[in-house]
Amino acid sequence: MDLSELSSYQEASLFTTHLEEWQDGPQVITYGAILICRKGKATVNINHKEWHLHEGAVITVFPNDVVELKVKSEASLFDVEMLKYNASLLREASLQLEQTVYSSLREDRCRQDTPVVTNIIDSMFALLKVYFNQSECTCISQLVLLQLKAFFVGFHEYLQRNPQNRPDDEVKSYRVRELFNRFMMLMERDYKLSRDVNYYADLMHITSKYLTNIVRQVAGHTPKTIIDQYVILQLKMQLQRSSQSIKEIAWEYHFTDVSFFCRYFKKHTGLTPQQMR
Repeated sequence: MDLSELSSYQEASLFTTHLEEWQDGPQVITYGAILICRKGKATVNINHKEWHLHEGAVITVFPNDVVELKVKSEASLFDVEMLKYNASLLREASLQLEQTVYSSLREDRCRQDTPVVTNIIDSMFALLKVYFNQSECTCISQLVLLQLKAFFVGFHEYLQRNPQNRPDDEVKSYRVRELFNRFMMLMERDYKLSRDVNYYADLMHITSKYLTNIVRQVAGHTPKTIIDQYVILQLKMQLQRSSQSIKEIAWEYHFTDVSFFCRYFKKHTGLTPQQMR
């Protein structure tokens, strides 16, 4: 199955995959997913943080995450079972969730230190398979929505009761991670509006210098580098999939003119927008 997108009528799917598409370099995903590793080992980088997968590990990803996978075993020996869902389902599922719940889930993506989470996902996937295997079932979206709500609330409560054991230096840096996640969420929301570091620092009520220090600590890059990388990934995807003209895309991303847009794109990719198509 193509991981790039779900059709408008297929809001969710459940399947086994090697995640080949995640191995082609960093990319922005347009969907959300819950994954459980069934065999093999791999390292997945999500928003500039690495998570290690082995059999039984559960990991969550959200729309607009930047992901990249490095398989440590032969590709044929690495499998994950994946519940993939449209961004619209996530928006609906998270309507009743407090921001702290969503932020917590984005921070603590992966759990493999206990069979509890694995057992929860096994049961959840087993139930959903019953309905996915019924071609006449017309309520898949509603069922997935209910399961997502239950998982998000239950997983957050589990994380609160079972915090990761962190060394003192990691505890001290938790605020840094929170601010970095806030920066990423704002950038994912406003990347078409602004590519300016000061814009995001002002939204966070901190100085651009402090934001730069935070992002360097977590990701090893400047905020400007991360913003530009994210914008370019989105532009590549839009140029390849959209029928919009180059001018329309330039205006959508708030470039002052088409010429500046083309220079910006070529500076970061070595290609013109036309060549990307």
